[in-house]
Amino acid sequence: MKVAYINSVAGFGSTGKICVELSTMEGIDGKIYYGRKKNYSDVNAYQMTHFLGNVNQTIQTFFFGKHGLSNTSETKKMIENLKAFQPDLIHLHNLHGFYMNVEVLFQYLKESKIPVIWTLHDCWSFTGHCAHYEAVGCEKWKTLCKDCPNLMTYPYTINQTNIEKNYRKKKEIFTSLEENQMVIVTPSHWLKTQVEQSFLKKYKVQVIHNGIDLNVFYPREVESKQDKTILLACASAWTKEKGLNDLIELSKQLNAKEHLIVIGVGERLGKLFDSSHTTTIQRTENIEELCKYYSSADIFLNPTYQDTFPTVNIEALACGCPVITYPTGGSVEIIDEKTGMVTKEKNVASLLDAIRNHKDWKKEDCIERASQFNREEMLKNYYNLYISLVSNLTGNNPK
Repeated sequence: MKVAYINSVAGFGSTGKICVELSTMEGIDGKIYYGRKKNYSDVNAYQMTHFLGNVNQTIQTFFFGKHGLSNTSETKKMIENLKAFQPDLIHLHNLHGFYMNVEVLFQYLKESKIPVIWTLHDCWSFTGHCAHYEAVGCEKWKTLCKDCPNLMTYPYTINQTNIEKNYRKKKEIFTSLEENQMVIVTPSHWLKTQVEQSFLKKYKVQVIHNGIDLNVFYPREVESKQDKTILLACASAWTKEKGLNDLIELSKQLNAKEHLIVIGVGERLGKLFDSSHTTTIQRTENIEELCKYYSSADIFLNPTYQDTFPTVNIEALACGCPVITYPTGGSVEIIDEKTGMVTKEKNVASLLDAIRNHKDWKKEDCIERASQFNREEMLKNYYNLYISLVSNLTGNNPK
């Protein structure tokens, strides 16, 4: 079966790596169409936009709020390449990311009648601007986005006037396909409930959890711990939405028997933490090193204010480390009472209370819980969906 994957990146970051894994499944002849950075894999790929194209859409977004609505010529060239590839199915991922004209793309999808799967990794597809809104408690997306309280979050813009227009435009574009032509996939049940309250609710929505490679993420042998509770937090980029300010405040309230390790913090941000109770480490791409940190920690902290389905939770569990998280999005779905705790509130006091008053957790239970979110299961579920959608829409069995 020929499958075309459309995403902002290829082989880079979580979405880029998922596209590579899907495109190299047995029985799949895949090709990735992407718009930023380089191809960080050896799979068949087509880069539709380059640096100047990315800059152009960045300008269009920042000053005019037109994200996903420029780069027309590049998108048309990509479609010509798509036509030559002749896919049996098109699998969309992140269409935001400063590279795509979604109106041109969906006009082609509508005319081609090719089966479409759209995996949503965030909420951008059904808002007038932002990719996440939970941190500001906004629900305008359910009816009509306007007077946006979230302008200075990705994709950043100073233009308030086009938010309502963008919402209406995206609704028109993204609901233009027939109901049976497209299936939406979400990695969490939380995001599924959001989609079902949005203008995308006409389409079938299926949950397929993101999975990790359990041959990579597993407990490592580490030195015996000192008489301290080791707390670990990790992010590729720390922001206030990820809980940065809360971790800084937490570091100042820890006692002599508690120590916090924060991965992904540069020298400038590191100075904001209480150094007597905190070790800050710059971002690491070394998986072996990361797994050793997971394995040595007593508790993994994820004080995120907005998140779809953070795989760092799964990685920590797979290495035998229980998780404490805020009651946020899909983060709560990854753990159960045997493997972690959801705090009562999104604040430092509630986080500290959970750290000091949690139940005893077993490493074996954490590892077992992580096994429910393995990469093989994710790939199998996607493959079965491919077969089902193509068969139902075309009447052909693509096996």
